[in-house]
Amino acid sequence: MGRREALRRVRLDPQGTHRGLWLDKYLAEAKREDTEAKGKLVKEVAGIAEPQEYGAFFDRYLEALRSVGAETRAATARSRLAVGLGGEGVLETSLTLHRTYGVPYIPGSALKGLASRYAHLYLEGEAWRRNLGAFARGEAQAGLFGTTEEQGAVVFFDALPYPKTWKIHPDIMNPHHAGYYGGGETPPADWDSPVPVPFLSVTGTFLLALAPAPGVPREEARPWLQAAWRILAWALREEGVGAKTASGYGRLELEEAPTPPPPQAVSSPAYEALRTQLRSTRYRDLPAFLEREAQTILGLSPQELQGLKEAMEERKFLQNAADLKAWAKRSETVRQVLQKLGVL
Repeated sequence: MGRREALRRVRLDPQGTHRGLWLDKYLAEAKREDTEAKGKLVKEVAGIAEPQEYGAFFDRYLEALRSVGAETRAATARSRLAVGLGGEGVLETSLTLHRTYGVPYIPGSALKGLASRYAHLYLEGEAWRRNLGAFARGEAQAGLFGTTEEQGAVVFFDALPYPKTWKIHPDIMNPHHAGYYGGGETPPADWDSPVPVPFLSVTGTFLLALAPAPGVPREEARPWLQAAWRILAWALREEGVGAKTASGYGRLELEEAPTPPPPQAVSSPAYEALRTQLRSTRYRDLPAFLEREAQTILGLSPQELQGLKEAMEERKFLQNAADLKAWAKRSETVRQVLQKLGVL
């Protein structure tokens, strides 16, 4: 029995079939001009579900990135992506798929190349220029992306899709003048017949990750990481990654860097000592406490004064306005402290 005859007996399981294996091995007709068989294969591949095991793998991948100190951000497709369109395959077109799980992804090398090209074309200064023919790069290009002799300061990781956020679509190119664009001498004409070319494209949200290169201290890599994220954001939004970017494919929107939390106020030892003493102070002893610790209280920062006031309020020391006024009347020092606390 021939291979093609055997393939006709195989039935696609949309839940358990490996997408990459089906794309590579299960084309029913080998004739180059058989666009119907190719279109059928593209639709079958697009209909295969995400593997159940992929979610657990993605979590392990994310944990591994964090363990090496990588920074991560999400990038959401604004248009369809065609990554790996020119790769080897049984069709004229291909798609970059994970070898084990069959999910689409963006190779780190593609992201790095996109960022390097964008920096060369659009950033100012000779430091960002590159000459690939002469294997020459400006200082900034070499520092960020590396050279043939030395690594760059930043590692670009493969961008995997977040589980359950992505989708593969059957797509089609429809060139009308294949003979002309293929290098023929016949000029294009209105009576040329279209030649449909089916291919696969992707939408979804991808996990992008950058990290300092091995041996590069994080503080030294910090400005390079910031530059790489900024360049990537511009390049993904304006240029696009993968194939057919001139037709609008490959555009992604990179999320902004997370806003760092506000710095925590550092409490002085004197403030902490006051809080400790206050916990063991009884209400009737509060005037003596304020008199004795007046100098320390008056020297507290505004944040510490507010914290001390809240601690007193929690113990219900500031509820009786008559007592506060009586204490202030008997002692000028206590009056100053109560005014500083904002309770008079």
